[in-house]
Amino acid sequence: MLKIGVTGSAGSGKSLVCEGFRQIGLVTLDCDEIARQVVAPGQPAYHQVVKAFGSKIVAPDRTLDRPALRRMIVSTKGGREKLESILHPVIIRETVRLMDEAVDSKQTSCAVEVPLLFELGMENLFDVVVVVTASDNTLVDRIACRDGVDRESAQKLLAIQMPQSEKVKKADYVIENRGEPEAVFKSVAVLYRKLVNQRLTKK
Repeated sequence: MLKIGVTGSAGSGKSLVCEGFRQIGLVTLDCDEIARQVVAPGQPAYHQVVKAFGSKIVAPDRTLDRPALRRMIVSTKGGREKLESILHPVIIRETVRLMDEAVDSKQTSCAVEVPLLFELGMENLFDVVVVVTASDNTLVDRIACRDGVDRESAQKLLAIQMPQSEKVKKADYVIENRGEPEAVFKSVAVLYRKLVNQRLTKK
């Protein structure tokens, strides 16, 4: 099975690219969704995160208040590292398990959205790594709109991530997202045809 890792900075449009792969017919997985599942109330990682960051990150329905958690890891020294040490091993194990399930189901290709792919050292899990990009101003605007925060807060979130330029250097392929979904979907379709043709040629 062809395994495609999709990554990029916050606000770049990783989900849009994965939607393009889904429309083509690929199995798609989302590490953010996996992260939500492993910290659902009652899960071991949930209790670890609450113990580490306190009850302020717990929403009225007992789920984690993700915006509150984001604000806390941005403003707390060592907060991001603490959260990552709890969640990353669990997320990686669950992602590998779900990809193995896709292989067992005889699917030919799988695309996985992994925001921290390089930071987690997960590139070796994939045959191809695609980095989604956008201008810095666009990233800030999208984060501010998505999270309901000001531009300064959005910039702080970007600042604690690996620079977009570094991700591009590590990528096998780059897809630029200028905010036009159809253009992104077309780029995804062209790239997938190229990957399939390369795979057939190698065989």
